[in-house]
Amino acid sequence: MDTPNYSNQSACSPLPTPKAARLTLSPDQLERIHQATTFRELSQIRQELLDLTPLHSLKRAGELAPFAVIVNLIQDHIIRQGVTLAVMELAKRGVGEPPFPFAFIQFGSGGRCEQALISDQDNGLIYQVPSDVDPSTLEKAHGYFHLLGATIVQGLEEVGYPPCQGNVTCVSLRWRGSIEQWLERLDGWAAHPIWENARYLLLASDARVLWGDSKLFTPVLERFRSLLANNPLLIGRLVSNTLHYRVSLGLFGRIIPEVQGRYRGAINLKYGVYLPIVNCVRHFALANGIFVSSTLERIALIREHGIWPIAFCDEVESHFRQLLGMRLVAPLHWQDGQYTSNSYIKLTELSPDSTVMTRTAMRLAIRLQRMTEKLPSVY
Repeated sequence: MDTPNYSNQSACSPLPTPKAARLTLSPDQLERIHQATTFRELSQIRQELLDLTPLHSLKRAGELAPFAVIVNLIQDHIIRQGVTLAVMELAKRGVGEPPFPFAFIQFGSGGRCEQALISDQDNGLIYQVPSDVDPSTLEKAHGYFHLLGATIVQGLEEVGYPPCQGNVTCVSLRWRGSIEQWLERLDGWAAHPIWENARYLLLASDARVLWGDSKLFTPVLERFRSLLANNPLLIGRLVSNTLHYRVSLGLFGRIIPEVQGRYRGAINLKYGVYLPIVNCVRHFALANGIFVSSTLERIALIREHGIWPIAFCDEVESHFRQLLGMRLVAPLHWQDGQYTSNSYIKLTELSPDSTVMTRTAMRLAIRLQRMTEKLPSVY
């Protein structure tokens, strides 16, 4: 099997890391990932490389922020190897090699290069069907990629990535198909932008090819861009989805924690501040014809195009980078390996600086939501 070319794929932007850091991704560690021959072995490597125990002494969000990039780089390489193992598994079982060129796509936080320490699966498959293929061959190809999608999802679950509860995985027919099928889906979602279809469009806007040739997804991105161009009604329909999550900040700037259950006294960092900022930045980008998947890239282009004042862009970027660091705190607070716990942080275990930063970021998220409500489509 030929090794895929990753040279034209979107990558996470590196940040300088503290000299005392022990969370790294060295050439030897990379080689170990790429030499893994089973999903179980890949799971063990993942657990070892994503051990944040040495970071317990780092309390401030700013100190943790640089490690978010390293975490994503580790996740990228592990997931890529997982896809490779799935392809190899089908070959071993006598199913054969991929009948057509294909690419594996990441959505959600993986598409944005923003995965937390514990991450679920949000992924899809796209493949290129020759124009002269006969119906029998096409049917067999669809069957192969269905089986490949199931093998990938099952294998990555064994590695430590639970499937998305919303069924956004490549085993689902909605998130797997030929280029032509993807184009038809986009057209259908845009033509009937009900809540779920608007959600699918926003998921597609975060897409990033992680395995295979990213050019396979280019026609889909171009169609997505054309659907939003000069279409204020469609962009306006996306606003309700964008503003779905309520920021966990009450009157007089009081952070609102959970009041009952297991997470009593903790706040949902993901839904209470992180995603509100992600969603608003994405909406401003889409409304102004900016089509990149990373939130930090979106902020950079918003700054470059003069859509927001430079000082405000710097403010949003600074707080967002710190939030990425804060998302690494949650597993240290619970240490149960549960995906749900990955969203919650205990207020009592935050440093004073991190508490102030969180409150300020929440105020910023509320400001962004108000700006989004008033945003006209200019693209």
